[in-house]
Amino acid sequence: MPKFQFRLQKYLSVKEQIENQKELEYANALRVLEEEKQKLAEFIRRKDETVEKLRSSVAKSIEPFEIRRYNNNIERLKHQINVQKERVAAAEEYVEQKRQELVQAMKDRKALEIVKDNAREEFLIEIDRAERKQVDELISFKHSK
Repeated sequence: MPKFQFRLQKYLSVKEQIENQKELEYANALRVLEEEKQKLAEFIRRKDETVEKLRSSVAKSIEPFEIRRYNNNIERLKHQINVQKERVAAAEEYVEQKRQELVQAMKDRKALEIVKDNAREEFLIEIDRAERKQVDELISFKHSK
């Protein structure tokens, strides 16, 4: 019995490699996004701590230059938070782009696998047809004797 060989197997292998590459890119983009979110959370935590320190210091006696130092620190952290929010948004856009690329690569591979499955089915039907023809010829030959 002949063995099934898909004539586009090399192309399918390339599509699988592309899909694997897109999966890695998507995973890396997700990792970067999580790192950016952690940095943002850290800036927010530091700003909240600084505000609390300022409030507790104001309840006691505090020098004006200390208030100015706290305010400068809070403003700097607010600026860092805004910059980090922009980075998180950019990372989210990049993740979405990589997700779309991965989805497209998966669709391409699946479409080619459907073609392969159809070709395999057609191959099996042809093999079955050939076997039946052979059996019919044997029966005809035995019957004619």
